[in-house]
Amino acid sequence: MPNDCWNYMTITCEDTEELSCLITNELRHQGGEYHETIEMIKRGTKGIIFRLWTALNPNYEWLESLLTNYPSCWVKNEWNEEGGYAGVWVGFTNDENEKIIKSLQWEDLCIEAKHYLFLEESEEKEKE
Repeated sequence: MPNDCWNYMTITCEDTEELSCLITNELRHQGGEYHETIEMIKRGTKGIIFRLWTALNPNYEWLESLLTNYPSCWVKNEWNEEGGYAGVWVGFTNDENEKIIKSLQWEDLCIEAKHYLFLEESEEKEKE
């Protein structure tokens, strides 16, 4: 079973119609409900913040396709996965219609380390 990867997405767009199209085409089922892998956190007229589940790592192909299909949008994905990797991916299309993408990845705390390192003193004594 693959590690869970949690993506914390922020998308802004000055073109409110383009943002609405992105939400309808990329984040919702035909019935209007959000895909089961998406948890909408905040939705405004020019921006959205949501959490998205993927397997293993972010879906970089999909992220880049957002820039192609919605060129007025700015996209930021802050992510972490259970195995201990984390990163940030930011992309936008500049005035010359070029995709600008910046990405950084690092080793973070794995799910086991997060549990072990942040035990309360009383929990540690119980384990002894």
